Amino acid sequence: MQARTLKIIAALLIISAVVMGVIGYRISQEDAQRQVQRKSAATAADSYTYAQKLMIATRDIRKGEQLTEEDLMQVPYAITVEGSFNTPAELINRRSERDIFKGAVIRTTDFEDDSELATQIRPGHRAIAVKVDEVIGTGGFLKPGDYVDVIFNSRASKETNDKSMARRILRNIRLIAYGAEIEGESQMSPESDNKAANKDTGKRSRSAVLEVAIDDINILVLAEHNGDLRLSAIGEADVLALEEGEQLPEDAAEDKATLMRAVTGFKPAPPPKSVYVYNGDKVETIRVSQ
Repeated sequence: MQARTLKIIAALLIISAVVMGVIGYRISQEDAQRQVQRKSAATAADSYTYAQKLMIATRDIRKGEQLTEEDLMQVPYAITVEGSFNTPAELINRRSERDIFKGAVIRTTDFEDDSELATQIRPGHRAIAVKVDEVIGTGGFLKPGDYVDVIFNSRASKETNDKSMARRILRNIRLIAYGAEIEGESQMSPESDNKAANKDTGKRSRSAVLEVAIDDINILVLAEHNGDLRLSAIGEADVLALEEGEQLPEDAAEDKATLMRAVTGFKPAPPPKSVYVYNGDKVETIRVSQ
């Protein structure tokens, strides 16, 4: 009975050893799998550029505010962000051109002007567009940056007392944009313009943006409404003289009221035939000779 018990105990020990061996083997396999997973995770992490550091805003930054060191934080970033910054030195003292929200990655687009036209306009002037074609636009050879005179032409009508008129209403006006071209940008080739020309008339209707003094805007708008405009290009020698501050020869001085009447065709009110002068309860009539 004692020998049988020993045999049973020995058999149980053997079975336990086998089970423990199996368990140990499985644990070792699981450890190996975990190590493989860790290595693959590390390899995946290496595929991201965690080593790069990008600049983010530490507060809400409003358009036009100047950036300081306190407004910036350098943080590790897992993915590449196009147009981002890596060091504070690239941003300090720069002014934003749009609102930047707290925590946002700061990009080059935050410092780009929204308007391509506004930066070209000088103080005291406004940009205004007029409709042009090849004839009005001096054969289509005008380019942004050229200087022109604006010629107003009206045909005979009742408003103009059946008289035709041509008059230079604006002088030495800078052309900011012509069609889709803005001063300072690359110009389109004449070949591309010819291909896109109107097939019916051979002329392409476009717009010219002129830099006009604020006081002259009304004259230009009324002139375009009441007649036709022509743009007369100014030669290079005169343009150089303008840039050096020299005054070009001008027509005889004419007050703006007279010019506006000529442009619009409006007649001044006729003078009164009689003037009544009231003195207490007396009224004196003064006849005005015509």
